Amino acid sequence: MIRNQKFNKRYIENELEKLGAALPKRTRVFVTGGAAMEFYGLKEATKDIDIVVGKRTDFRRLVSALLKLGYRRPKGSVGAKYAKMKASAILENTDGFRWDVFERVIARKLSLSQGMIDRSHILYNTPTLHVRSLSKEDIFLLKSVTDRDLDLEDMSIIAESGVNWNQVKIECHAQASRTGGIWEDALCEKLMDLRERMKIAAPIEKSICQIADQRILENWVMRKVGAGINTVTDLARDAAEPESVIRKAISRLIRKGDLTVDRSKKMHRFRPTERH
Repeated sequence: MIRNQKFNKRYIENELEKLGAALPKRTRVFVTGGAAMEFYGLKEATKDIDIVVGKRTDFRRLVSALLKLGYRRPKGSVGAKYAKMKASAILENTDGFRWDVFERVIARKLSLSQGMIDRSHILYNTPTLHVRSLSKEDIFLLKSVTDRDLDLEDMSIIAESGVNWNQVKIECHAQASRTGGIWEDALCEKLMDLRERMKIAAPIEKSICQIADQRILENWVMRKVGAGINTVTDLARDAAEPESVIRKAISRLIRKGDLTVDRSKKMHRFRPTERH
């Protein structure tokens, strides 16, 4: 086995054909990462294939079929950054080609959403295997929240090939709402890196970074109010921000139903809304 060997599109297609023949029932999988970029014509080769499945039954059938084909869990370390991604299964053949398989949640970050499914397109379809590629927009977003080597370079390649920036923005907000994570912050950082290091300016950078700053401040306000700092004056002093900035954050939280205001005193006080 040659370490760090890379595999072209034809090799991956051959492995998909073998997989389809080994599966007992129809299984649907989604390709992302470098392998998907190969199918878009944006990469010549990759060392692995990142797969996400939406159903537990599909995951079990996929892993079982790969084991029948001779794939095994790799010996030794796969690298710290890859280990952090926590694939549900990592399987490798004797050539060194690896499958990183994720069940619903990709790299412990973003979940396979209906929007991602709707934007995906068919790569390979047989009675036993249905393979779809995630859209370029969703691959771009996924690479913005992971921390692997060459992610930024891949993002620049995808951006230069043409993407629907509004779709990237919409899915980022949808994932943040679903998971509670501030994915706008991670995307903001990568978009700034893209502009500064790759000289590619994304038209959504400003709005994404503004939303990231708002959500970071809102989370901070919620923590402080929960700890008993519950007036605009005290919050502004603690944050070293103008009171107007704090008022806007509180207004957004009240509109979302996260904060409740007590107006019985001259200096209004706030508390987290009780959820039933």
